[in-house]
Amino acid sequence: MNRPKISKLRNTFLAMAAILIILAAGASAQQKLGDLVTEGGFDWMMGNWVAETNEGQELQIIYKWDLDKHLITVYLKWPNYEYRGMIFYLPSEGKIVQVGLDNRGGSGRGTWDIDGNKAVNKYEHTGADGQTNKMGMAHSKVDANTMKLEVYEVYSSGELADYPSFTVEYKRQKEQAPKK
Repeated sequence: MNRPKISKLRNTFLAMAAILIILAAGASAQQKLGDLVTEGGFDWMMGNWVAETNEGQELQIIYKWDLDKHLITVYLKWPNYEYRGMIFYLPSEGKIVQVGLDNRGGSGRGTWDIDGNKAVNKYEHTGADGQTNKMGMAHSKVDANTMKLEVYEVYSSGELADYPSFTVEYKRQKEQAPKK
């Protein structure tokens, strides 16, 4: 008479073991941001990029890996404007997210996606005055040392405008040795 109880108990343990194996495999197979960026073919974006306006002012963007490629830090510097941000993967939402702050008291949040050969960040920025602006920033590779950044209006539907508001071409800068 103990056989059915032992059989049920054994089946319960086997089912629990199977569930634990599946959960463990899922956790170890969980991708990190670095894997997603490499798979998408956008690891070329990492580095220091500089552009110059028609007025001769320097624009700088730095994308840098951190936390074992679970995080990309972003540094943006324009004349009289600085921004620091973080890009990371949220597995629970299946999204690549960017959050950041600027030196004027503004903050923002965006999501990254791929559109053909472009990495697109749809970003919502709220200034210190409470005014909110939405923009789409499409990054594409021109060549190994040139990145094109197109800035688009984002409609209320979440779609990008057909044509960019402006375009900037950045040149890759060689990393400088740390100052002693």
